[in-house]
Amino acid sequence: MNAEQTTTVVYIITKLELGGAQKVCLSLFHGLPTTTMRSYLITGAEGVLVESVINNPHVILLDSFKREVSFKFLFKEIKSFFTLIKTIRTLKKKHPHVIVHTHSTKAGIIGRWAAFFARVPRVHTIHGFAFHEQQPMLQWLICYIPELITSFITTHFVCVSSADVQTGVKLFPRFAQKHTIIRAAVESKPFLAAQRTTDFPAETFVFGTIACFKPQKNLFDLLQAFAYVHAKNPHTRLEIIGDGVLRPQIEQWIAERNLQAVITLHGWQQSVAPFMLNWHAFVLSSLWEGLPCAIIEARLLQLPVIAYNTGGIKDVIQHGKNGFLCKQQWQDLAQEMLNLSLNTHLYAALQAYPDDLEQFHADYMIERHAKLYKNLL
Repeated sequence: MNAEQTTTVVYIITKLELGGAQKVCLSLFHGLPTTTMRSYLITGAEGVLVESVINNPHVILLDSFKREVSFKFLFKEIKSFFTLIKTIRTLKKKHPHVIVHTHSTKAGIIGRWAAFFARVPRVHTIHGFAFHEQQPMLQWLICYIPELITSFITTHFVCVSSADVQTGVKLFPRFAQKHTIIRAAVESKPFLAAQRTTDFPAETFVFGTIACFKPQKNLFDLLQAFAYVHAKNPHTRLEIIGDGVLRPQIEQWIAERNLQAVITLHGWQQSVAPFMLNWHAFVLSSLWEGLPCAIIEARLLQLPVIAYNTGGIKDVIQHGKNGFLCKQQWQDLAQEMLNLSLNTHLYAALQAYPDDLEQFHADYMIERHAKLYKNLL
């Protein structure tokens, strides 16, 4: 492979946990390399997906690179920043044609500035912004101002949803001239290969979701909605794939209402398709999102989706056709869940809706990125 003719893309993300940004980043890292392209990955040493890449010679693990912003450990944050600059410069000496591509908020800020000082082009994928309507104004400004300043040194933005484009054009100068929509794809093969045989149930209707146990995912709204639905229709169950800091509170909430027999917490799972095959509908109660990969996975299995109308979810879910988009209040979520669990014809119509998900396939996403990198160089 001739280094002079090869584009080297350095992906940067802080933590390899089981999230949409991480899945996209890893899909690109593994799928990009060709005779004219190579890829590297710089990430922190923590996360359940680290084991899957730890032996790859093109993976660089930085112990000081953490997802959380910590002023308490400011020295480590500064050290991490300069280590990142040094690492990128080293790769640039070895491979002349380098692009840095960052994913997630903190990696996006630190990674783009490190690439700026290393004098290489900077691409950033927006998987939803860190600032959102749910925040107090001061918190919103604290999240927005670093993004605004960093936008001036960003070579190109990749957006996964039309909602992020609208926000970017409104709030960042020249965003309209330097952005591309490339959907956050999923590895579709496990879902397309799966033969889903679960039709409208004679006895039990299973709702499912995939989410981190953190405030953004707003799982207590989902739990409250399900408790209402189960009281009205006892032939319902809820299964949740995920974990996180709120797990003790969630377990306590379930126990206090004696719902352990009908709510199952599966924890994180490397392969979610086998679980989703047993579900009848997918429910998401997030307060803010980019475009969650789990929505695409659900529709690949023809699961009707009920979700709060936030972020880019409306790019995939059409209200009343393949799911329902609700106001951000649990009562609306509960009503759509209850209606779906009781209405055979409605369920069949939503399940059978012919989605066009070509743009969400990993091969398509990788091809679009490869063309973008070539254009930037």
